[in-house]
Amino acid sequence: MDNDRPVTQSQLHATLDAALTAKTDELKEFMRQIETNLLTAFHGYGKGQQARMHTLEVADADVKIRLAALEDRVLSLETRRP
Repeated sequence: MDNDRPVTQSQLHATLDAALTAKTDELKEFMRQIETNLLTAFHGYGKGQQARMHTLEVADADVKIRLAALEDRVLSLETRRP
């Protein structure tokens, strides 16, 4: 374009549309990156919580087994005749 000539309305609209489309694309990419970062963080947190729950469940099962063994021993002692 010649700098001495005025810009037509159609040229202005085309330039603004192109700029708006470029900024919209940049914003979409930025939002996708934020979404990816959030999902990655939530996934990591979920894996940690799953490991913690698994540890608690295993420990709980162990305590139940030990308690059942103690109950059997106490019952054996209580039902023994002198």
